[in-house]
Amino acid sequence: MNQNVKLLLTVHKKTVILVGVLFLLLFGGYFVFQNYSSKGPIEEVDLNFDAEGPYALLSPRRDGNALVLTVKRTSSYDAISYDLAYTSNVDETIVTGRKISEDGEEGAAGSIDRGVSGTINTEDKKGEYEQEVLFGTCSKNVCKYDQGVENGTLTLHITKGKKVYRMITQWHLQKPDVALGKLTSGDGHLIYTTSADRQTLSNVGFSIINDLTGVPKLPSGKIISGKVYSLNVPLAKSLPGGDISLELAENPGDGAKLYRHNGNDWTELDTKVEGSKFSATADGAGIFAVLVGK
Repeated sequence: MNQNVKLLLTVHKKTVILVGVLFLLLFGGYFVFQNYSSKGPIEEVDLNFDAEGPYALLSPRRDGNALVLTVKRTSSYDAISYDLAYTSNVDETIVTGRKISEDGEEGAAGSIDRGVSGTINTEDKKGEYEQEVLFGTCSKNVCKYDQGVENGTLTLHITKGKKVYRMITQWHLQKPDVALGKLTSGDGHLIYTTSADRQTLSNVGFSIINDLTGVPKLPSGKIISGKVYSLNVPLAKSLPGGDISLELAENPGDGAKLYRHNGNDWTELDTKVEGSKFSATADGAGIFAVLVGK
């Protein structure tokens, strides 16, 4: 074989290798692009309120050191994560039931911003998920709980396809006996007042009120007017009956009534209306909203 033929074969071989490498690079780049574009959200949308959309209910744990987060109407979503933000006393911590200061000495309490983030496993595509969220941390069966927690926000990030729906709710945690039976939402627009004695309220332990981004299925012909609030107490506890007051940002018009959802059904309450303020008597905790005809 002469030198010219050898040279041609060598050049051809190098060309084939080069083309192969370029093909692999192009194919790999296309695959990465497709994989990137098909995964993950490319748009974040604030979901302020959708009556038929997802929503979160918060309940206090009996000792007040954690919240039970229940996210409803979730079967059509791909992923759920949350951020819980709150303020606590900086100097006081409960370590497995023993109160200490951060430097080991008992001291006056200041305040500091705290936060907890987490994800919820949605592989089974259920319509409802529940997860406990601690005010603090646990390691090797030793838990350090933040104290003096009262107000905070819950931010949910719920992914569907290429969109992330961001839902922000405000919450207020209280001890009913310390509040002497007067429970309020974080914005002060919902007030629940009960005349039960202090021992009864002490047995309840804690209560929490949070506003909602969605609601259980509404009665036929009704729509929501204004904000919706959920008032909850620990599991197996019950809040004594009391007077409920809910103030809207504006007057919703004739026919609007205060309703309570007790976990099963909506019930119209005997409502007194003064402008944009609605008041009634309720049998206990639940979801409270002003409903009006479509």
